[in-house]
Amino acid sequence: MSEALIGLVGCGRIGRSLVRLLARHERLRLAVIEEPADPEAVEYLLRFDTLLGRFPGALSRSAEGLEIVGRQVRLVVPRNGEPPAWGELGISMVVEASGRERSRAELERHLAAGAERVVLCSPLAERPDFTWVAGVSDRGLRPEHRVISMGSVTANAAGPLLGLLAREFGVERAFLSTVHAYTSQLRLADVPAADMRTGRAAAENIIPHSTNADEVLSDLLPELAGKISGVALHVPVPNGSLVDLTCWHPRAVGVEELNGAVQRACTAELAGVLAFENQPIVSSDILQTTYSGVFDSLSTMIVRERVSKTLTFYDNAWGYANRVVDLLERLLGLAAGEADR
Repeated sequence: MSEALIGLVGCGRIGRSLVRLLARHERLRLAVIEEPADPEAVEYLLRFDTLLGRFPGALSRSAEGLEIVGRQVRLVVPRNGEPPAWGELGISMVVEASGRERSRAELERHLAAGAERVVLCSPLAERPDFTWVAGVSDRGLRPEHRVISMGSVTANAAGPLLGLLAREFGVERAFLSTVHAYTSQLRLADVPAADMRTGRAAAENIIPHSTNADEVLSDLLPELAGKISGVALHVPVPNGSLVDLTCWHPRAVGVEELNGAVQRACTAELAGVLAFENQPIVSSDILQTTYSGVFDSLSTMIVRERVSKTLTFYDNAWGYANRVVDLLERLLGLAAGEADR
């Protein structure tokens, strides 16, 4: 298969990033977007994006939806929970990026509608066929895997580093704190909410929140199952987050030794996934990075030789969207009979 038609469910933060990344892709062609918003609103938010800037190319509405850099993209509205007839539309892979919690049964409806595979841009409470996180579970994709989760954005940023530290130095216990930019799931003003903290003004407060990154990483790194805990802190910045990772090691570790191991991995097995930074960066310096995470080597600390603390910055959506495209390319290769790398 030399080309695949892609269906996108949801045109929010990650969805709009994917539209930009797929607009000129040679082998992955975005053909359908399922989105409940009016076509005028979809076009407007693709054209003008507060975080990404103006759309970098020709964009207009057409009879069936949008014309994006000369390619026709059909817009469809969700119908009572039933997916579009993907098979009739020629769609082979569906990317579920709505941000809503989905059951496996809901995802399998896309398969029943003719799609060959579904890629979920979040963890799945019920076990998917495979969870793909670059730098952690790169290998193992098989043609029979049809419901595939990308895990969480935080797991994609923290996983490659945590896996590396476990291999190089051993990890007896790990605690991750996600310092996370606010998202559309939070509020701009105080309002009533079931979780009272998430009802507070996100641009004015530091809001503690739970994270599922520890559960995702425990599944991906079974040797660390039961050894990882985590918490999230939403802070008043619109983009740019970081993972503050603390690990307890079974042997003595030094700052130079740890940084050296990460730097070597960033040019070898984690190339293109984790970047090594030796300059004094802040969160705005990593916006629109194509990496899953940017390791801040100047912030590495060691406590009593066996406890390490590291910081890894990440863009809330752009790096993750790049990994989604990587996965789609891998799946296209599998469909063409290429061996999984």
